[in-house]
This record gives sequence, C-alpha cells and structure tokens, in this order.
Amino acid sequence: MKKITISIFLALALSLIVRGVTGAIEVESTTDKLIRLHVVANSDSEEDQREKLEVRDAVLAYVSGLTTGAESKTEAVEIITTHLEEITEVAESITSLSVLVTYETVLVDERVYDDFTLPAGYYDALCVMIGEASGKNWWCVLYPSLCVSGAISIDEALDDEDLLIIQHPEKVQYKLFCYELWQKLKSLFAESKVLAES
Repeated sequence: MKKITISIFLALALSLIVRGVTGAIEVESTTDKLIRLHVVANSDSEEDQREKLEVRDAVLAYVSGLTTGAESKTEAVEIITTHLEEITEVAESITSLSVLVTYETVLVDERVYDDFTLPAGYYDALCVMIGEASGKNWWCVLYPSLCVSGAISIDEALDDEDLLIIQHPEKVQYKLFCYELWQKLKSLFAESKVLAES
C-alpha cells in the first residue's frame, strides 16, 4: 500500500512538473514574439527625464516608420539591426550627451500596462542609453507597435493563447512561476556550460 501511495504521489508530482514546464515554454513563446524599447535617462534630474521622453518620441517615430511594412518579427529585427547607426543619430539629434544604441536580449521585470501585463522574462530589446544611463528608464513594446498612438491594439497583435497570458496573468500564475523557474534553470545551465568550456 505504501508503494502505491508513493507511486501515485510521484506520478502527480511529475505531471505537475511537465505541465509547469509546458506552461513556461508557452510564456516564453509569447515573449519571443515581441521587441521591447528601453530608453534610459542620463540621470533623474527633471531636464534629463524630459530629454529621455524626447529621445523616446524621436526613436519611436523613426523606428515605427522603418518597421511599418514588416510582416514578421524576424523582418523587423533585420530592419532595426541594420539601422542602428541611423537610430543612434536620431537619438543624438535630441541631446548633447553621448547615446549608445544596441539590440540585445535583456531580462525585464513584470510590467503592468492599462489593459495587459507582460510577464517578467527575457525579451529582445532596442536599448537606448543616454549619457551615463543612471536615471529612470522607460519601456514599451516596439514590435508589434504598441507604443504609439494609432498603433494596433494588443488584441490584433497576438493570438488568444498569448492574450490570456498577458491580459489575465492571474489565470496563469502557475505558468508564470514555472516560467521564472525555467528561466533561472536555463541561466544556471548556460553559466555552468560557459565555466565548463573555459
């Protein structure tokens, strides 16, 4: 009887782990469809924060114009990465400070917007660092274009499964917990692989 109880318990635990990892992969597939914009101000002074928003507006206008016809994230990434120099010039035209513009994968905390929540996780992002980049930052979804007025709505940008994840995170909290655990495990494996190779 004891062996049967342990077997049932192990089967249930394994089932929960498999469902959790599957949920984590679903959340990751949602985050993989987006490109974020990250703008960091030189400092928290009123002038630097105002300038950050002006840089944001100029970069958004320029990049939105570039990616208007993009039919996929892959196409948008190619357009953005081949125009990093021009994007830098656009940002520098607003400020007298140096500007560093990169395209990278970054870890982002959970972000709550008016009608949706984006889970914490790794996102592709166009990063704009102004001056010392030690001030408050600003995030939005650059692709699909959800940052600007006249942009498509979140409902048009994602399918029903993705919408469930970002509009009703309370319904997928277990998935989000598993997703965060999944990301930590991936990070640990990546670090141990790097150490093993060096």
